[in-house]
This record gives sequence, C-alpha cells and structure tokens, in this order.
Amino acid sequence: MASTIRILSDHLANQIAAGEVVQRPESVVKELVENSIDAGARNITVVVKNAGKQLLHIVDDGGGMSKEDLLLAPVRHATSKIASEQDLHSIRTLGFRGEALSSITAVADVEIRSRQAGDDTGWSLTVRPGVEAEIRPVAGDVGTQIFVRNLFYNVPARRKFLKSDLTEFRHISETMQRLALSRPDLRFTFHDGDVLVFDVKPGDLRERIAMIMSLDATHGLLAVEGEEGGISVRGYVGMPSLSRQSRSGQFMFMNGRGIVSRALAHAVASAYEHLLDPGQHPVFVLHLTLDPQRVDVNVHPQKHEVKFDDERLVYLLVQQSVATALQKANVVPSFIGDAGLANAPLQSLPRSPQGAPFILNRLTGELQPAPSQGTSWSFGGGTGSGSYQAHQTERPFTEAARRGYQELFAGTTAGDSSVSTILSASGGYLVTTSAEGIVVIDQQTAHERVLYERALRQTAPAEAAGQALLFSVRLRLSPSHGALLREYHDEFMALGFRLDVEADGSVDIHAVPSDVRPGNEEDTLTHILATLEDAGRLPPERRKEGLAGAFARRQAVRRSDRLQGAEQQALVRDLFSCTVPHTSPRGEPTYVVITFDELVQRFR
Repeated sequence: MASTIRILSDHLANQIAAGEVVQRPESVVKELVENSIDAGARNITVVVKNAGKQLLHIVDDGGGMSKEDLLLAPVRHATSKIASEQDLHSIRTLGFRGEALSSITAVADVEIRSRQAGDDTGWSLTVRPGVEAEIRPVAGDVGTQIFVRNLFYNVPARRKFLKSDLTEFRHISETMQRLALSRPDLRFTFHDGDVLVFDVKPGDLRERIAMIMSLDATHGLLAVEGEEGGISVRGYVGMPSLSRQSRSGQFMFMNGRGIVSRALAHAVASAYEHLLDPGQHPVFVLHLTLDPQRVDVNVHPQKHEVKFDDERLVYLLVQQSVATALQKANVVPSFIGDAGLANAPLQSLPRSPQGAPFILNRLTGELQPAPSQGTSWSFGGGTGSGSYQAHQTERPFTEAARRGYQELFAGTTAGDSSVSTILSASGGYLVTTSAEGIVVIDQQTAHERVLYERALRQTAPAEAAGQALLFSVRLRLSPSHGALLREYHDEFMALGFRLDVEADGSVDIHAVPSDVRPGNEEDTLTHILATLEDAGRLPPERRKEGLAGAFARRQAVRRSDRLQGAEQQALVRDLFSCTVPHTSPRGEPTYVVITFDELVQRFR
C-alpha cells in the first residue's frame, strides 16, 4: 500500500512557516528593522506605501553582505547570529532563527541590495515565490536595502483578511515607535509614502520618549534606576496625570528587545496603587539589562515573550525602583500609613454618664452612637428625630415613620420639584428617595450613561453641540493615534469636534463637544484615542458607539468630585431620562434601590 505521508516542498513549507512569522505588513517591518540593528546600522529608514501592502522599503548603513552571504540570506534557517547550541543559551541579538527572510520571500516579491565596506561593488538579489533567485552586481552605498513588494499576492486568503490601510498603518506605526524607543542611540526615519512621519536623531532616552510619545519630558517624566542581583532597570515613568485609559503608553525592553510581560506591567501598576482611578494605566518606558544566559527568548515565534530564571527578583526590582522614583518626586509618601489605624479605624469609648456607648472614628474624629448588637447602619446619625434610636420591637415603618423618613430625604431646596433633595454619601454617591425606597446613585457611572446617550443622539455634524475655541489648540499625535483619528474622523465630527489633521500627525482643534471642560481639549482627545486603540478595530456600524463610550468614560465626573446641589439635581434628572438608566455603557450599575421593605427587615 502506497504511503500517505509525504515531505512537503521547500516552497510550501516556507509558506506555512510564514504564517507564524509574517502575519501582516507590521511583522515584515519588525523583522527587517531588527536585522538592520543586528547588522550594526546607525541610521535606519523605513518607507511604506499603501500600508505596506504595495511596498515596504528598509534602508540601513550596517555592515552589508558579501555575494555569498546574500545568496544564503533567504534560505530557511540560514543565519549569522548563532552557530552552536551553546549560542542558543546566550542570545545577544534580536534575531537568531533564520526564518524571517525565507518567510517573507515565500509571500512577496523581494529585492535585496547590499554592499560591504571595502568592496568596489554591491550585489542585488531578486527573489520571487517559486522562482529561482537572480543575483547581479549594482552600485550602492555601504549597507543594505530591502524592497518588499506585493505582500501576500500569492496567498489571496491571507491578503483578504488584512484590515484597512489605516489600521495596518497604525500597527506599523506602533512597531516603529517601539523600535525607536528600544535604541535611542540610533537614528530612525519613517515615511508614509512621500510624507515624513518622524525623523528621530540619536539622543538620550528622555528626549526620544518626548518626541515619539508627544509627552512633556521636563515635568511629566520621572527617572527610574535600580539594580539588584546582576539585573538593572533604567528608564522613565509618567506622572499620574499622564495616565491613560489603555496600555498604549507602556513599553518594556530587555537587553534592547521589546517584550510583553503582564507580570512586569503589574509590577509597575502596583507602585501606582491608590494614585490612579480604576481603568487608568501608567505610562512607562523601562529597559532591563541582564546576562543573556539568565533569560530564555526562544519562547514565541514573534520573540515578544521571555522567561527569566528568577521572575520574582525581576518583579520586585521593577516594583521597588518605580516606587522609589515616585517617592522622590513626592508623588507617593515615603511612609506607609498606620497599619493598626487602617485595620481598626473605629475605637470603642466608655459609656457616657447617661449610659449610652459611643464609637470614635479615629480617621475623622467623629463621635457616633454605637449600634446595638444585630443592628446595621445605612447612614451616619443626624440630630433630632433623625438620630440613632435603639431597636424597638414594634414595626418601625408605621405610616408616621414612613412620613418621617420621607421628610428626612424630601426636597427642601428650590428647583425641580420632581427630584427630592439629594444627599452626598462617601464622596461619590448620591442618595435620594423614590416611591419604592432609598436610591443610591453612583455619580461617575450615572454621568457616563448620560454623556453616552447624549453623544449617540447626535447623528450628524450639524446636530453636534460643539463649542468653538477662541484660540485653536495644536498638538502632535503619535503616528498610530494620527492614523486612528483619520479613521474615526467622521465620528469625531458628529460628536462635536472640529479638527484639522495633517499627515505628519499634527492636529488643530477648533471646536470640542460642550461637555469638555475648558483647558482639557488636548487631554480629552488623546485619552479618547488611547481608549479606542485599546479596544481594537470596531466594525463601521459600531464606531459611533465606541467613540461615544470612550468620550463618556473620559468626561464623566469622578467619585472624588464634589457636586453642588444644582449639579446633583440635574444629574439625577438626566439619568432617569435616559433610555437605559440602570447601567453605564460598560455594564456597571448606576444606582441601587434599598426598598422600604428591606429596611423593615433590617430593623426587625
């Protein structure tokens, strides 16, 4: 019987392998620029056309290749990075598998031009899928140029699943930012067709971060430095005011290699504990340096994930170094609070002469009557008829008692008679009444719901209630955020923004929605873009919802904000005018009702 198992051809095997290494145009840029860095280049230029689908052109001034090396370069598992198993345990280069070029040449037309120093002429190698390579002499500068044309033209299924040009360009931009931050000592030039996206010259890391991430390097960044057990961490973290609603501003490098590590991101975030609101993420660019033998980079085809020989040591080093940087900047107090006070803030006091026990709140200094055993409290005691009363055996909610509670929470201020007087409890919660009972409203999630539905009702730019700015605000966005803004331009216009977006990422803000606080125009726009970036690609029919949700989340009042009486009244009225008042756009409850029947059961 004939065998059904066969050895695949080299061409077919390379196409299969390309699926792991070359997932989109961004993958090609990453692999080829890393090769340029490994070749000792000091200047690297990247040009993309049609988001890399038509052309990717990488130019470097590295060491170049000889004719013999050039012929071997596209061969699978041909590499100059390692030669033995021992080398695999001490990898000092970004690439080492010898898979990138062979994978790229399996799914695109590739031309490689290269010349070494001292050679009179260079060489050009042309490789097409399934066709024998051609090599010829050419004139050229020292270094290497690679042209990748018509990516995935011979793999229609893969090309079909590529995203829009703006989305693919955004992925390339993010990778170019990461590469530029990995090596501030190198020059990176990035073009989108004929448009210069950025040109960053060699400098220190602080300057590179400010230019690539459009941050205030003078006041917004804090230097991080630490060393322990032969491992060092250097870099910068952002002040809490620079936090984002996505992790787009987080970059971690290990021996110059960009890595993704949830554990180390958590180590940084833990140093910011209690400094950021839920859902906010710190900005950081950190470089780890350690002996290559203490880390395994051969874990994932994209080489983003690594394994350290002592994960806990690295975690603690990062956490403590970031915490120290925050303490030096007086962002975090240098002491840890009184643990005994934090664990037992309430202290019992001796009975008063009248025989009633009291409780001292050691955090606020308030004296409160002690509840009897089995009694739970909903709110702090007041004076007169609203003060604490001992538990009675009769039913507490007689008609007279109900009227007493209604008088306690009823509206006594001028304004909308449809909304009762509102009390503020624990800072971020509003308390009022309804026919069913006591209503406790989370002011942050409630305001999110109000802003979200208000934004959705604006279906066209003509209906958007934007407020024109007396002086336009100009800012420079990162390449990925610039691409994202162009992609969502119509949705931003419908929301009330008036923006002029230039190809280099510069933006002029002429008008913003009326809910944007004066002076927060730039911050609002960048945070919305960061949230949309973190959410990933949305289908066209859901873009308006996604933008409205990001806007509402950013502009909503925080639980720490103190609202005035009129503002509280307006928020409650607007909330219960919403189509879906009971949850925020993210599905969190906006209010809870403690029914009068529940209170009856509590006091029995």
